Amino acid sequence: MSERRTIAIAGGGIGGLMAAIALARAGLRVSVYERMTRFAPFGAGIQLSPNASRVLLAFGLGQALATASSEPEALVIRRGQDGRELARAPLKDHMKERYGAPYLILHRADLHTILRVAAEKEVDIDVSMGTAVADFARHNNGVTVLTEHDHQLEEHQATALIGADGIRSTVRARMFGSPQPIPADRCAWRALVPADQLPEGFSANVVGLWLGPDAHLVHYPLRGGSVINVVAIVADAWQASLVGEGWNAPGDKDELAGRLSAWSGEIRELIEAIPSVSRWALADRRPMRRWGEGSVTLLGDAAHPMLPFLAQGGGMAIEDAMTLGRCLVRGDHVTASLRKYERLRRPRTARVQREARRLNRIYHFGTTLAVARDAVLGMKTDNKLTDHYRWIYEHES
Repeated sequence: MSERRTIAIAGGGIGGLMAAIALARAGLRVSVYERMTRFAPFGAGIQLSPNASRVLLAFGLGQALATASSEPEALVIRRGQDGRELARAPLKDHMKERYGAPYLILHRADLHTILRVAAEKEVDIDVSMGTAVADFARHNNGVTVLTEHDHQLEEHQATALIGADGIRSTVRARMFGSPQPIPADRCAWRALVPADQLPEGFSANVVGLWLGPDAHLVHYPLRGGSVINVVAIVADAWQASLVGEGWNAPGDKDELAGRLSAWSGEIRELIEAIPSVSRWALADRRPMRRWGEGSVTLLGDAAHPMLPFLAQGGGMAIEDAMTLGRCLVRGDHVTASLRKYERLRRPRTARVQREARRLNRIYHFGTTLAVARDAVLGMKTDNKLTDHYRWIYEHES
C-alpha cells in the first residue's frame, strides 16, 4: 500500500474501542467518533466468558483485567419461589483448564476504562468526543463521513466506516432504514448493592441465577466483592428506554418488590436492601442477511443486538473486533475484506441471537413447564451445564 488506511468508527463503547485497538495494532490509522461529551460510568456488571477474555488477553490486557475483574467459583441456579438449588456448575479454574481462558466478572465501566486507556496508548487512534456520525457517502476511494459537533457539521475522508453505534445505530439506519428494535416485553431492573447490607448468601463468589414464572434474577460480586451486581428481569411492556433513556431510567424499588412478592424471603430481603434501582427495556433485532455495503459495515449491537440471557452481547462485539482487524490487515481490497469479515461473523452471531431468544422462553416458563425444566436441570451434573455452550466458549476469533 502506498498510503496508510484510515478507518472511521462510529461509537466509542466497548465494541468501538476494541475495534480501534485491533485496527491500530494491525497498522491502520483509526478515528473514533463518540457522541457523548465524556466517558462516564454506566451500566453495571458484565460477564466475559472464555471466548471474550481470550481476545482481551491476546491484546496484552491481562494485567489490567486481573486488577479489575474476578473469577466466580460457580454458576448456581435456584428456584425463585423457595430458593431451592436446582443445579451448579464450576467456573473458576475449570473454564480456564477446559477452554484456555478464564470466565471473568467485572463492572462494565471498569472494562470500558481498560479499553480507553489501551486506546490512548496507541498513537494511531484519535477519539473525538461529543462528535456524532450524522451521515456518510460511499465512493470509489472509500467513504466521506459527515460528523456533527456542537451543531457544526464537518466532512472527513476515510478508507472505511465501521458502525459500532449501538442498537439504534445511525450507520445501520442510513444503509438499511430505521425500523424500531423488537421489544421483548421484558424489563431489566439493575442495582449495585453494598455487600455488607445483604444476606450472607448473596456475598458468595458465584454467579447466582434464580428462576421463576415470567421473571428471573441474577447476582454476582464486583470490585473485590465490595458490591453485588443485581439484575432482575420481569415481564413488562414498558419501552421508554427504546427512545433514549437507556441504562439510567430510574425505577421504583417498591414496584420491583411487588413483582417478586411471591418469591423466597431471601429475594425479598435482597430487594429491600437495594438503595436505588434503574430499569431498562429489553429489545433485540432479527439476524441480518448482510451488515454492510461497499466500504461500510457494522459491529456489535449495531449489527446483532441480542437479549442478555446468554451474557454474550459484549463478548460478541469483542470477537467482532478481533476478526475485523485480521480481515482488514490481510486484505488488499477493503470492500472484499469487509465482506469476508461479515461472512465469518454473521452465522455465529445469528446463532447466539437465536439461543438468547430461546433462553428467554425457558427462563420464564410458567408453573407446569417450569417443573419439567427444573427436573432437567437437576439431572445436569457439573460440567454438563457449561459444556452445552462449548460452541461459544471454545471459539477463537
